[in-house]
Amino acid sequence: MGIWDHISSKTDSIKRNAPHLTSSVKDLCQNSYDHSRVAVNKIHDTVKVNAVEKLLPHLPDEETRSKIAADLAKNSARFAFRVLPGGSMVYNIVSQSHSVSGNKISKEHSEELKDLKDKVRRLEEEASDCKKSVERTELPKPTTKLQSKI
Repeated sequence: MGIWDHISSKTDSIKRNAPHLTSSVKDLCQNSYDHSRVAVNKIHDTVKVNAVEKLLPHLPDEETRSKIAADLAKNSARFAFRVLPGGSMVYNIVSQSHSVSGNKISKEHSEELKDLKDKVRRLEEEASDCKKSVERTELPKPTTKLQSKI
């Protein structure tokens, strides 16, 4: 009898003398599965059904979503161009041309904004002058007496 036969016989004797644990382990696993399934269903109902109504007031408006989309597109293009050979040069050229055109628009915008601010300041000064002149002016008191003919 060799070593493997000796190990095999000992293994068989352990199997014969050990209690049968299959049913209790199976029950434990089934109960664990049932509890976890109930928990997952509760989480699913909460997130899928109730979360939509709760999240609607917290979603960003259209302008914010467009800014997020623009930032996402810009960053994804930057990382995509890094992978391509020569892509970093293309990205630099496009970003520099975009920033130059953006500066032209912002300069025109700032000039218009400055003109509008000056106009508003002048109108406010005129309105305050008119208020002061109205406050200084005294209305004459009526001198005639009104009598009713009833």
